[in-house]
Amino acid sequence: MLDAIVVGAGPAGSVLSYLLARRGVQVLLLEKAQLPRYKTCGGGVTWKAMQNLPFDASPVYEHPARGGILTYRGAELMRTELGWPVAWTVMRSNFDHFLVQRAIEAGVQVMDGVAVKHVEQDTTGVSVQTAKGSFQARFLAGGDGVNSSVAHSLGLLENRQTGAGLEAEVEVPEAGITEQSTYATFDFGALPHGYGWIFPKRDHLSVGVFHASASKAPDLHQVLDRFMASQPVLHDAKIIHLHGHRIPLGGGRHELHQGRALLVGDAANLADAWMGEGIYYAILSARLAAEAIYQALRRDCPDLSEYTQWVHRRITPLLAQARGFAALVYALPEVCSVVLGSSPWMQEVLFSTLRGNRNYRQMIRDLIFGTPRILAEMVSSVIKQVSESFGG
Repeated sequence: MLDAIVVGAGPAGSVLSYLLARRGVQVLLLEKAQLPRYKTCGGGVTWKAMQNLPFDASPVYEHPARGGILTYRGAELMRTELGWPVAWTVMRSNFDHFLVQRAIEAGVQVMDGVAVKHVEQDTTGVSVQTAKGSFQARFLAGGDGVNSSVAHSLGLLENRQTGAGLEAEVEVPEAGITEQSTYATFDFGALPHGYGWIFPKRDHLSVGVFHASASKAPDLHQVLDRFMASQPVLHDAKIIHLHGHRIPLGGGRHELHQGRALLVGDAANLADAWMGEGIYYAILSARLAAEAIYQALRRDCPDLSEYTQWVHRRITPLLAQARGFAALVYALPEVCSVVLGSSPWMQEVLFSTLRGNRNYRQMIRDLIFGTPRILAEMVSSVIKQVSESFGG
């Protein structure tokens, strides 16, 4: 009988395993793929995510995102240098494997190539059924993504809300790498109720499109083709990897535990409905889950309800605010893009929120009270454009 089994070797599962092992908990980490494995993801690790990791992961960071480019249907509206990095880009195969290695060093037993078929629990513990046998533990954490087998077995999040993404790693000429530099590109005109993006990597670019509803998404392959054709930096791009995936949209209040089991990260639908960011919330939920499981082990209490309460206190409000802001942007994408492109102060507010200097509540408050400043900057931008069109 193990102390804990963690299913899924993504950021949530690996960080949770590491934190438990560091406190003397006997942990088995199960992963259905062979490690290291490719993970469909833009690969942006925000500053706030980095600050919440329990160790330094800088050896696998590719590029700092120090600037932002905003386009609308390919027309550039903004190119701003921030002076500080919002995020670092990573290849998820390298990043995730790095986290697994830190877990192993902490004493976690890792088994890859082991797919979970079913989970059962009773008053004494949890049984995890796999193609390679059955494993028992006192507690279980499901960090196995948006299609979580653990969640399905427990009957949790059966009607989860998800978006849809299509992501490509692309090769471009050296001039394209230089042109993109350390800028992250966003285009909210790439498709209705979504956006397109470009992230710089060390020797290539990561490109993708996102739609806010997986069930209503258009043909994302066609959308991605149009988006790439609209971006000059991608005109000579060659796709080397192409993968689609569902993205969990957080912000709802759901049960995230059942008895001796709980869900973390994407399995718990903890991702941002505006940008689709999930790594920060995966790490934060891993920290909460580690404390909940450790305390339950210490008290010999078969109840993880505190975890759901903590998530709804610490994380759910942030995701609900992100969902509301996303609804506004997706309802008025052109207006929001033009306003953002015209207001340096609004740019600073939004990018500092992505970085983690503000939360969404603070961002919304600052935008409301800063409306006069935003309007003044828009008027100044219009006057400047008119002046330039008449030769000064």
